[in-house]
Amino acid sequence: MLQTMRAKLTLWYTVVLAIVLIAFAAATYFYFVRATAQRTDDALLESSDLVVASLNSELGEAAERGSQTIREVVNDFQFRDRQIIVFDENHQIVASSQPPEKNRNPKDWPAPEVFAKIPGLITNNGRACSTQSGGHGIRFCGVVLQSPSGTFVIVTAKSLLDEQETLEQVRTALGIAIPVALALAGLGGFLLAKRSLAPVVQMGDQAARISATNLHERLPVKSERDEVGRLAIIINDLLSRLNQSFEQQRRFMADASHELRTPLSSVLGEAEVALSKTHRDEIEYRQSLDSVYKEGTRMSRIVEDLLSLARADSGQLAVRPVECFLGDLVEDCIRALKHGAEKREVALSFTRPAVELVVQGDAELLRRLFMNLLDNAIKYTKPGGVVTAVLYRRQAECIFAVQDTGRGIAVEAQAHIFERFYREDRVRGRNIESQGSGAGLGLSIAQWIANLHGGRVTLEDSSEKGSTFSVRLPGSLRD
Repeated sequence: MLQTMRAKLTLWYTVVLAIVLIAFAAATYFYFVRATAQRTDDALLESSDLVVASLNSELGEAAERGSQTIREVVNDFQFRDRQIIVFDENHQIVASSQPPEKNRNPKDWPAPEVFAKIPGLITNNGRACSTQSGGHGIRFCGVVLQSPSGTFVIVTAKSLLDEQETLEQVRTALGIAIPVALALAGLGGFLLAKRSLAPVVQMGDQAARISATNLHERLPVKSERDEVGRLAIIINDLLSRLNQSFEQQRRFMADASHELRTPLSSVLGEAEVALSKTHRDEIEYRQSLDSVYKEGTRMSRIVEDLLSLARADSGQLAVRPVECFLGDLVEDCIRALKHGAEKREVALSFTRPAVELVVQGDAELLRRLFMNLLDNAIKYTKPGGVVTAVLYRRQAECIFAVQDTGRGIAVEAQAHIFERFYREDRVRGRNIESQGSGAGLGLSIAQWIANLHGGRVTLEDSSEKGSTFSVRLPGSLRD
């Protein structure tokens, strides 16, 4: 039971409250004991002073009858709860009043001789108080009397029975009140903890019902201002991100299957046609093999792109940063794509800066970044069009820009072109598969490579006259 948060909170609350109550009760009890003792001493000293005042008056008038006068005066003082004893300077009892009625038991009230030690306790101020252990304890105080008849010590004694009974009642009240208060506080704390944690329990039950099939469900948020509400909001945001990731994975798998199915169907179709007849001439076989090769190359490129993205997502793709000269990398890409551009009747040009632009990065990944942008520009440029590549530096960035004279990108598609498997030609209802269209991964991979190197790929402009993409990478100059 103590494993639950409610039980732990209740136990902690009860323990802390118990410590506070016990400390408060102890402090109150000791203060009450001291206050009671002080009141008793004050009352005893007041009684002694009263007796001393009477004796001073009487002894002054009848000094020759000192002892007799003292006994008469003492007998006149009959207190309900205290006794008067008078000692001479030799510590001998001169007079003594009767003990209180309620303390006639010898066990409860000692003999007057017991108080003979009081005169020896008198200090310079002429007063002293002490406690005698008896049945219930006796508190007595002594006052020195200087008179013409001699020096006397007036001792007033009082039984502590009433005080002890009062203290016993206080202890009993505290002994009952503290456990009752702790029990009520513990019950209240448990109910409060249960009520406070009820939203957490409800959130836990709701979270336990959420799986990959119903990630659209969310936890209830009763109040956005308290900690539980903020926790529910954070978990709901997490569920939204998970749902988005799952949707991306589902779309990724569906799109990957779709993109691979098309070339695979072409390969199987060509193979079926080639095998449908027993005898074919060499030209027909070569045509079939050529189609199979092209579609196989396309599937290989899609699989390679998928593998790269999968490794990038898992963080397993090793990056080997070296000093890369961007001018040389771009020129290599231009040479590699020159033949394909001429075949499509697209003019491809590159303007190299006068100084060398250098970045720290993976040369192969950067080459792939430039190749993807240039290849996309060539694909979507009509015959007779122009693709222009420019490399320059602005402030602390090296910028590679590619401008084409293609048909441009639809406005509704511009916000999605960097998404995986997104193909703008589908939005426009155009099919350019025959022109060598990819699977819609080129720009996504390009953006990932740029981000990996601390840069970014942006669509600067797009209209019916063409599009311009730019790559911004942190770099430096080299003379």
